[in-house]
Order: sequence, then structure tokens, then C-alpha cells
Amino acid sequence: MSTTGTLDRIMARKRQELEARPPMAPRPRPTPRDFAQGLVTHRSGRRVSVIAEVKRKSPSGGDFPHADVVAVARAYEAAGASAISVLTDGPDFGGSLEDLVAVRAAVSLPVLRKDFLVAAREVEESAQWGADAVLLIADALEDGELREMVATAKAVGVAALVEAHTEAHAERALAAGAKLVGINNRNLATLKTDTGTALRVMPNLRSRARVLVAESGLKSLADLVAAQEAGADAVLVGESLLREPDPGHALRRLLGVKDAAP
Repeated sequence: MSTTGTLDRIMARKRQELEARPPMAPRPRPTPRDFAQGLVTHRSGRRVSVIAEVKRKSPSGGDFPHADVVAVARAYEAAGASAISVLTDGPDFGGSLEDLVAVRAAVSLPVLRKDFLVAAREVEESAQWGADAVLLIADALEDGELREMVATAKAVGVAALVEAHTEAHAERALAAGAKLVGINNRNLATLKTDTGTALRVMPNLRSRARVLVAESGLKSLADLVAAQEAGADAVLVGESLLREPDPGHALRRLLGVKDAAP
């Protein structure tokens, strides 16, 4: 799928990196955790779930002030996150698969490997490194690649959260067999964010996806409520929390939870 700008650059780098390295050695896989089920529990009365993200930097946000991703992940869990997203890309986000392993060992929540995956073997490797879910970007993958990667995720027992920015790409995600669909408010080609994107796209997908996730630009409880009213089961939030001195406190505030009195 043709893309331009930042996403195109990153995906080209990822393909080159994959071609240059051999398959990773097999690893004993930890017991899987149910990523999807943890995100739909609010349907029985709970507010929309939060996938809270850890990363050290980003092309749009620069460096973040929290280098200890394990400490941030623990703070998120204590604050009420339903899952943790771990950026494992190194050059643009400062992450690694070792971060994924360390975070998963430190929390009891399901963990999403967020990266720019380009091949089915990376999905298999993600499972071995402990990912309970992987992010696949519909905007940057051909139809055949996307179908193969979704099928591989099912075969190895990891959830595939397929991300799209437009309704057309969301339809491609569903056609590829995706049951978990994320709508990214950020255009990854231009890095511009419009928080209305998910609100416009999700209502047309609600009856056909098991889980819908609104991503990027969500900064307030009102944003979360609007996303839930549009059909979101969960939201993925990172930069607005990581900019705060205390990401755990920022998540509690986002969820509308008051800190306990001293």
C-alpha cells in the first residue's frame, strides 16, 4: 500500500532491517494473557478501557522524560490501565524487545507489542518474546501481507490489533480477518492529528468488530467518553501521559479517578 512521509520512511527501514537479519532463535513462550477480553469488560458497566503506552521518544513528540519504562508500566497498572503497549522500535522510539520482556515480567496485564511489523515471521517472534498482542498497520501493508499476518497471529495465539486511519483501510482490516480494529487519529504519513477521525469512522464498524480502539490525541476524560459513545471499547494513550511528571497520576486523572487522601 503506497504511503508517503514518516510512515513510508519507517516501513522502508523496517523491511531493510528484516532482510538483513536471520530469523531469531526460538524462545520459551510465557503463558499468554487474554488481550481482547481485558478490553471489553467495561461493557458490563465499566468505563472505556485504557491501553497505556510506554516509549522513550517519538518522531512527533521527541524525547520523553521517563527512561524507566518498567516503572512507568507499573504505575499505569496501579492507576487502572487494562493493558500496556510497549514500543519496541529502536531508531525512532528508543525501544527494544528487551523492553517488552521486562515490562511483561513486571506487570500482570496483557502486553501489546507496538512496532512497524512487515512480515509474518515477526508475528511469530513477537509471541515467543511474550507479546499477548501485536499491532499491524493496515495503511502500510499490502492486502496479502495483512491477511497472512492476521492469520499467523491467530495460529500462534496472539491478538492482532489492526490499525487504520481511514474507513477504507478499516474495511481492509476487516476483510483481512481482523477482529480487533484500531482507528488512529494521527495520520502517520504527515503526523497530523484529528481526534474526530475515530469518532467518524468507528460507528460504521461497531457491529463487525469484536474490539474497537481509538488511538492518539486523547487527553481528557471527555475525550474518553466521546470515544466510548462512538463505539470504542478501549483507547490507546501514550504521549499525553508520558509528558507528565507522574504518568500514573496522569492516567488516574484521565480516567476521572481521584487520588486517595493522604
